[in-house]
Amino acid sequence: MATSSFNKDFTLDSKKAIDSFTKIITNPAKSVKIDRTLTLPERERQGELKLRRMLSR
Repeated sequence: MATSSFNKDFTLDSKKAIDSFTKIITNPAKSVKIDRTLTLPERERQGELKLRRMLSR
């Protein structure tokens, strides 16, 4: 992986940009709940069967 893609210029050149950046770093990130029922082995098998039926047509 190219490391140059991680070296970006980060310049806050206006009061609006500074205020926006300050707001972003001071507010905690919202956590996202993951629906674990989507990854149950039974649901996975159902999805595989459905996909096989669709591809066999």
